[in-house]
Amino acid sequence: MKILTVFSKNMRKYRKEAKLTQEKLAEMCGTNHRYIGQIENGSRCPSLEYVERIAAALKVSPYLLFYDINENDEAVVLGMEQKQKLKTLLFDNFAKACSVIDGKN
Repeated sequence: MKILTVFSKNMRKYRKEAKLTQEKLAEMCGTNHRYIGQIENGSRCPSLEYVERIAAALKVSPYLLFYDINENDEAVVLGMEQKQKLKTLLFDNFAKACSVIDGKN
């Protein structure tokens, strides 16, 4: 898939997830809704400055707008977040278990 197509698809996805209209996103980015619409339909390519503005308005990392997400990859991303939570939980419980073993509780 072309990078502009990926960007357009992701921008639309994150905009809808944020429950923003094209008009509201345009206002947040300091542009007009026609420009946002042209980016989303793939007829315009945003400058890096606007990529930053769009990502900030959507509250996502800029790289996510370029990441080709399919249903399987989305599950992997969620799995990584869950792994981080699990690591934190395990580490906290490991420290508590060591304290009990060492008689320091």
